[in-house]
Amino acid sequence: MEESKKKPIMIGVIIVCLAVAGIITYSRSGGGDSIDSIPDEEMVWVKCNNPACKTEYQMSKKAYYKNIAEIANVMSPTAPPLVCEKCGENSVFLAEKCPKCGVVFFSNAAGPNDFSDRCPECGFSATEDSRDRRKKEMSGG
Repeated sequence: MEESKKKPIMIGVIIVCLAVAGIITYSRSGGGDSIDSIPDEEMVWVKCNNPACKTEYQMSKKAYYKNIAEIANVMSPTAPPLVCEKCGENSVFLAEKCPKCGVVFFSNAAGPNDFSDRCPECGFSATEDSRDRRKKEMSGG
């Protein structure tokens, strides 16, 4: 192909790539009001990490994320603790409730190389269970 024809084609490819990258970035940016779009009825489990308390309770998902947004340090890789409604300490973190045995636990309780939702009490993981079911469906079993 002639040099004079290659240059416009290359410029066109670059423009298309930049446009696609811009669209992907825009679609994943989520807007500033994403917390407000969470339904008020949606709940999350939280648990106090204070050894003398260990209270566990549900709170509004919207309230949880609004509280985190107010006190979060952008330089910290983890979410800050919230104030416990029972003991008053800054020791409440997001938790999960096992759908099998009902134990409320912190994610990654089973270890870093396991499913984050593995229950430390009964060993059940909803993520692993879901993947196993999909594998069986795909293999026809």
